[in-house]
Amino acid sequence: MRITIWHNMHRDHYDGYRRHHPMLRVFSYTVPDGDPETALWRAVEMFNAPAELLAPGDRATAADYRERELRSFSTGDGLSVLLQGSTAERFWVSNGLQLIPRLAAFEHLGTEGSSVSQPLGEAVTYLIPALGDQVRVGLFDVEDAGGADLREAIAAHHAVAAGDVVIIPSP
Repeated sequence: MRITIWHNMHRDHYDGYRRHHPMLRVFSYTVPDGDPETALWRAVEMFNAPAELLAPGDRATAADYRERELRSFSTGDGLSVLLQGSTAERFWVSNGLQLIPRLAAFEHLGTEGSSVSQPLGEAVTYLIPALGDQVRVGLFDVEDAGGADLREAIAAHHAVAAGDVVIIPSP
């Protein structure tokens, strides 16, 4: 399964996630399929605990995260899971004590980072007519999406068919 870490880029993110908060894709990695919530709690630990307290197998992933100079996983941040063979990501947000499942994808995707939240992926402008006339912009990481192409990655994020995604070429 592919796990993606999302940083909440709103200035009030420590008060928790809100639908209008821009969520920035900052890190993805793969682990064997298993219980998603167990893998997510493991991610929270990896991206907060000192390396010497981590299991040896988690240290390399945590080192990759820290090498990107990303801040710790915090209240208001999110995670997503894409199980192998699945066509739809599942999402959670942290309230500081719990990981709360979301029924839908993050609505507002961030495209610009900060010194401690480096964006991951390719910026894409797209439209999903089945979800309305809204032109959307988001970052999608197809390199770590299990061989998915860009339309499949966007479709998995929004839980729609790849044929429902219209990519708008850059000028």
